[in-house]
Amino acid sequence: MSVRVIAVMIIPFILINQMLWRNMTEEQQNALPVEAKAFFAGMTVEEFELISAVVEAESDRSDEVEGKTLIALTILNRVESSLFPDTIYGVISQSGQFTVYYNGTYKSVGRTDSSDRAVIEASFWMLEEHPNVIYFNCIGFNYLGTPYEYVGGNYFETL
Repeated sequence: MSVRVIAVMIIPFILINQMLWRNMTEEQQNALPVEAKAFFAGMTVEEFELISAVVEAESDRSDEVEGKTLIALTILNRVESSLFPDTIYGVISQSGQFTVYYNGTYKSVGRTDSSDRAVIEASFWMLEEHPNVIYFNCIGFNYLGTPYEYVGGNYFETL
């Protein structure tokens, strides 16, 4: 089967998923089981639980979904970049990158409804026009990339 045929089959399916997700109320989204949330994000349950917990811990438990979405987008952009490992686990566990992974904070903090929603939204952003956010920290712009935005206590940079 050609790539074009596969794309023609998959793209409408992805658009339907986005439409279903975005037409739900926040309460309906929150009530979904983790398996459904992982499905909407296009991830395994293990990947979804890991990235959502890391996003929550990295956001310092802020309720600001935009900042959490940019953190999730950073992880997903790194998965797509040749500069980083090509899996969610590989990006998150890469030495020196996500302190909350190495010190175990992500385990004690866990996922929240807002971090779950942020991961799903970031996965949709990957399919749309999105900023190539690849670096963030809470100290300031480090100029490894181009300054993009300050949100939720974090400075985001694009590649």
